[in-house]
Amino acid sequence: MTDVHPTAEVQPTEFNINYQIPKQDYLFHIKWEENRLSYNEFNPLGGINHQRVIYPELDDWAEFWQVMDDLEVWNWYEEYLVSCGDSCVVGDEWEVSMWWKDQRMESHGANSYPNTFQEFLKATEELTGILIEFIQED
Repeated sequence: MTDVHPTAEVQPTEFNINYQIPKQDYLFHIKWEENRLSYNEFNPLGGINHQRVIYPELDDWAEFWQVMDDLEVWNWYEEYLVSCGDSCVVGDEWEVSMWWKDQRMESHGANSYPNTFQEFLKATEELTGILIEFIQED
């Protein structure tokens, strides 16, 4: 039996994930708009051009927010930056903003991530059904 969650209690006010590698023209974007998630992934050099609309179930949202609380994403720093110089093969940039109930988070970075970023991506994969494989494992 599925738990019943009022829509306003589990759907976000804001949900936005951006990731890009400017030197490779790579862009990955998920955004909450009009009660759905819009997903875009684009890389002309790699022949990638994916677009999709996703309607997560209310129970999936409820589980996602529980994981966000467990990961303490609401406490992420606003900025994560590493100036790599010659040590980075390709620079990347990312941004995450979420607003759910009374909790709001905006965080971004370049070549650096919060400690729980991989777990955040895994939870996002489970919510959306999208395989997110652009971030290198530590």
